[in-house]
This record gives sequence, C-alpha cells and structure tokens, in this order.
Amino acid sequence: MPLAPIDDYYVSDPTLLLALCVWREARGEPSAAKLGVAWVVRNRCAMAPAQGFKPDVAGNVLKPWAFSSFMTGDPNSRLYPGPNDRAWRDSLAAAQSDDPDPTGGAVFYYSAPVTEPPNAWGDVEHAADIGRLRFYRIVAAG
Repeated sequence: MPLAPIDDYYVSDPTLLLALCVWREARGEPSAAKLGVAWVVRNRCAMAPAQGFKPDVAGNVLKPWAFSSFMTGDPNSRLYPGPNDRAWRDSLAAAQSDDPDPTGGAVFYYSAPVTEPPNAWGDVEHAADIGRLRFYRIVAAG
C-alpha cells in the first residue's frame, strides 16, 4: 500500500511533519502519549541505520508502512488540523518539546484493536503504557 499524498507545507518542515504525525496518530490521547509518539520518531532517527530506520524525521514518518495514518486507504491520511485545534497545538508542543523520553527508548507502539506486537517488529520488549498506547523498544543484543 503506497503512501497517501501529503501537503508540501508539512513535508518542508521537520517539526511540522512530526507534529502532523503526532496529531494523526494520537490526537485523542493525553499530552504524554503525544510526546511518546514524537519520541518514537526521534528514537528511530537516533537508531538509524539500524532496523532500516532513517536519520531524519521525513525518512521515518514517510517510510511506507511506518505510520498507518500516512498510508493510502487510512481515513486519517486525508485529515489535516485546523489552526485552532487544541490537539494540533498539543501535537506541535510535543514535536517541539525537549522533555525527556517517557517511553524508555521505544521505537514502536500500538493501540487497540492490536493486542500484541507484530512479528515484523522483531525482538521487542514492552517499555511503557501511556494513554491507550503501548510502547515497545528493541531488545538489546547480548
């Protein structure tokens, strides 16, 4: 399934793209969960090139299958926030935040109806539950 078209306004600015990812993926979640989603992207950037992660926000957010809300067919892929949307302001704050990582180094997360980590994630361990999101980090080799 290919990526859905995305407005260049967001693609041209890593902070706005990260905020859009947070908004699409977690707009109904508390601020701490929004921050967790932002940290998942940051942690992927920090791990690059391991696991096929990319060193930049766009490379991770726009990677096919990485975030469902950017995939063709996902109803969220056509949604954009309004300027007065509180969830957008919270998502932008999460994208700009220098608060510590509340996920413990997670690079994946899921919410219902998923009930366990997909096998495609490899060897992962539960790192945190924030809001309705379950965060996972890669198990260190050794």
